[in-house]
Amino acid sequence: MRLYRSLATGAASLALLATLSGCGSDSESKTGADSVFGSDGSGSAGDSGAAGLPSAKTLKEVQEFISGTGLPCSNLTDDQSANGTPAEGFLGPSDEDDTEAQAAEKDAWEIRKSGFCGETRSDTGGWVLYLPSDMKAFQENYRKQAREAAKEEGWTDSLALGRFFVGADFIIDPTNVQASRTLLEAGMLVENCDPGFKAPEGYLTKDAQASGCVLTNYLVDPLDQ
Repeated sequence: MRLYRSLATGAASLALLATLSGCGSDSESKTGADSVFGSDGSGSAGDSGAAGLPSAKTLKEVQEFISGTGLPCSNLTDDQSANGTPAEGFLGPSDEDDTEAQAAEKDAWEIRKSGFCGETRSDTGGWVLYLPSDMKAFQENYRKQAREAAKEEGWTDSLALGRFFVGADFIIDPTNVQASRTLLEAGMLVENCDPGFKAPEGYLTKDAQASGCVLTNYLVDPLDQ
């Protein structure tokens, strides 16, 4: 499933993602901060709550959030085999067809509902939408998966991946990095679990709910590490 199988292969995509969000001027880079924390960009590293992050409690509300940014999201579905969805599918709650191991892996993410909108093969791409029943559990499981993938790939010392865009109560996983800057400007932040990560001046960080991780509007290019 897309949620965890692609963690170990995300470095190349994030190199492109950083081109969109990490290479602008300092004044440009503050746009995301302004939309989350106000015009003074006064986010603090000690703020681990959801204050200031966009909220959406249903898949329909997440669809409306994405559409409100100007991105196309008219074909909302929870069917993993629907036209335009990722070929590898996406993760949802466990069901009776899962093996015990599959159910355990799914349940660790604490996802109560998931869906998709957009078109994977388009220039803009699409978005996998997740509504976690426990946001802390989701973030902690990402930390675990990302660090395991980093060890397997042999780049533990530069663990800079940040794949999930975090709202107050929802998660978006883009299938095309070109739209990611728009999500940052709309107030979402990215979970980064690199123990050595430090955002450059002009970008913000705040504590994630997963210990040792932060939420940030800076996307690291692994090639710069």
